[in-house]
Amino acid sequence: MRAVLDRLALTLPDIPRWLEARSMMLSGRCEVIGLEEGGSERQFVVRELEESQESAIIVVGRPASEAIEEAVRRNPNGGIVMAAPEDASHVLGALPGWTATWVTLYLLGDPPRLPRLTEGQVRPFGALDLAAVSDDLPEDLRSFLENVVGREEAPATAALAKRRPVSFCVASDQTEGLWDISIDTLERYRRQGYAARCVSYMIDEMRRRGKEPVWAAEETNPPSMRLAVKLGFFTVDGLVLFRPPART
Repeated sequence: MRAVLDRLALTLPDIPRWLEARSMMLSGRCEVIGLEEGGSERQFVVRELEESQESAIIVVGRPASEAIEEAVRRNPNGGIVMAAPEDASHVLGALPGWTATWVTLYLLGDPPRLPRLTEGQVRPFGALDLAAVSDDLPEDLRSFLENVVGREEAPATAALAKRRPVSFCVASDQTEGLWDISIDTLERYRRQGYAARCVSYMIDEMRRRGKEPVWAAEETNPPSMRLAVKLGFFTVDGLVLFRPPART
């Protein structure tokens, strides 16, 4: 199966819209459903195997609706489904009642507008740090960090306030040349520059590894979109994200 995942990852270009799908395949933490290899383009569904509230399902091309439905059935919480804009109507046809939102994808401009850091403002963050601060973290942030911190391929950093981690940036998805900025900050420390410092530190670290940052922001999250522009990111592409109807 791993050989199939590696082969399929190489059929997609290393560009922002395929970052998460390629990352999952290259790391082996997914399964492929409904693979169709006839014709000039491959069509399939990639389902993340790590179970969480936001487990990702990514639709590549226009595979059979049954494959999309099966991927959703295998996710205990339904998860989220993502697709390229040109394939969104096909996905929505397979998932009636689901809601769609636009996700803007950004790359970092040149020159960037990142804050300068002084010693002690930001440092690497790992599993031992998570154990020390977990009682202070909201459930969704703790769950996210537990899923990624400690993965060899998912470096993380934390911005500090009074030597305590208050903002977190994780390279939760990586390919050969790109990485995805996953960031969150404790509520009472937001809009104080901690997130920007975290991102700046991680960008320097990942550039030493030859990888450029991708920022993804839902249209429902204007603060994230504003921060991306403030730091010098510019729009390059977009995805459509689908969520299941609320349970009653």
